[in-house]
Amino acid sequence: MADAQIKAKVNQKLIESGEYERLSQYLRQKLIENGWYEQVTELASDTLRAQENPNFEKLVDLVEPEALALVPEFVKVELLGMIKRFLEDIVD
Repeated sequence: MADAQIKAKVNQKLIESGEYERLSQYLRQKLIENGWYEQVTELASDTLRAQENPNFEKLVDLVEPEALALVPEFVKVELLGMIKRFLEDIVD
């Protein structure tokens, strides 16, 4: 089975089981609690002010790498662990 097919099946299982929504809620909560939204909002605002011709696509291209780097490491580890446990459950 191709990687794209496996990814599609996993996404389908995540959505059907409600796990996707639970993981999204967890991530949203942790990002809010740790100030990530405020940091990214400030970063985006600063980036917009520095642009001559503001443009959404360019803003995303400029902010995304730093925004991803600002996600606390423990959040990444916890979320990956949750996903791994889900995958182990559906494979068993």
